[in-house]
Amino acid sequence: MAKIGGMMTVVDIGTYNIKAALGERVSDGFKILGYSTVKSNGFSADGIIDAIGLRASIGEALGELQSQMNKKVPFGELLITSSSDIFQMEEKRIESVLSKEKLEVVKESHIRDIHSALMKQDDIVDVIPVSYKLDDGRSVINPVSMLTTRILSYVVLVKIDNKARDEILGLFDGYGFTSVSLSHPGVLAAEGVLNESEKDRGILCLEMGYSTTKITAYANGVPVGFRFVPLGVYNIIKDMAKVFKVSYIEAERLLFYHSNLNYEDVKEDEVMETTDFDNKTKKEVKKRSVSLTAYARTREIFSISRRSINQILNDPIFSPVGVVITGGGASIPGISNVGSSVYNMTSRTGTYASSNNVIVSGAEDIISSSSYSLLFGAFVHRFRYGFLLRKTFNMALKTSSLPVGDDEDKENSNKMSFLKKVWEFLKKLV
Repeated sequence: MAKIGGMMTVVDIGTYNIKAALGERVSDGFKILGYSTVKSNGFSADGIIDAIGLRASIGEALGELQSQMNKKVPFGELLITSSSDIFQMEEKRIESVLSKEKLEVVKESHIRDIHSALMKQDDIVDVIPVSYKLDDGRSVINPVSMLTTRILSYVVLVKIDNKARDEILGLFDGYGFTSVSLSHPGVLAAEGVLNESEKDRGILCLEMGYSTTKITAYANGVPVGFRFVPLGVYNIIKDMAKVFKVSYIEAERLLFYHSNLNYEDVKEDEVMETTDFDNKTKKEVKKRSVSLTAYARTREIFSISRRSINQILNDPIFSPVGVVITGGGASIPGISNVGSSVYNMTSRTGTYASSNNVIVSGAEDIISSSSYSLLFGAFVHRFRYGFLLRKTFNMALKTSSLPVGDDEDKENSNKMSFLKKVWEFLKKLV
């Protein structure tokens, strides 16, 4: 792949981990140069609970990215998403009149103007086109070069609360990114694991994280609905820790390495060794009991998720062919069978490798991990939709707390910076 330049950093703020990746734009997509995963501090499903702690975690993730490079590489653009319930989706129709007298050729500038007008609204961070209807009644995916007097645009708007947006942006103040944009976590996860056939025919993408589950419905190639459920892997771990009286860390190990949600396939007399949380002594527990406990809670989370999207499923226009489960929870053995049972349709676990996409290269060691599907999806989304529809926030003026244009303060700041360098040099001589 020939390089064409341009860097992009993706940061996924989760309640358990913060994942980040640095990618370089190439002719046919992106090449991931490095990625990092660090423990998340100060963030919950409700949002930021400790801005200082969360900012430190983000700094650690970005620092780890740079440490993987042979030389210092600019972070370039920044794309942020998060696991809290701050994003909303809304369908909208917009009519644009090109001419009242004669047919006009639709130009790319006409489409850009439609989306630019929407982007001016403060709470909109992304616009995803669904279809366009011309005045002769035709519905088209791309109206450019066609003749019409007016265009009726069907789009999906991604919105975010202004306060939540500013709090998220504030976490990255001072890093010097060329621009910053925000994207919907459900859309990014889906872009990372779904193939084009699934998106066209209709599919549910269920991204199961540590404390949240996000369900995105796709039809005709675009997202048509979204639901957020404040339940995730943590709730399964918590149940197992309580039932078997083990630590949360030990419960997590039992869940991912020794359970099987197809509990009937586990032998009744098969046991494993674990450590009691209270007296720290070794003990044996039955694998089937562990699996059954995990199954019960997982099925409940999926059932709640199904109830939350009944409005989408009951829409006669939307008839999904299956469900794709991704995120950290997709690594639980046997989880796809639970999805099939609850949703009454074909279910599979989703990774970037299973999506058949070839837009993103690099990071081959995580391409088959469902935990990193959102990072891959972010680069796919940026490549496919970013140029026309992306809304950015210029952070260049936020890299300093000094007022822009205050020359005296800037001069004082430069003096202090020089004195600090001199002091650091003198300390090395002592």
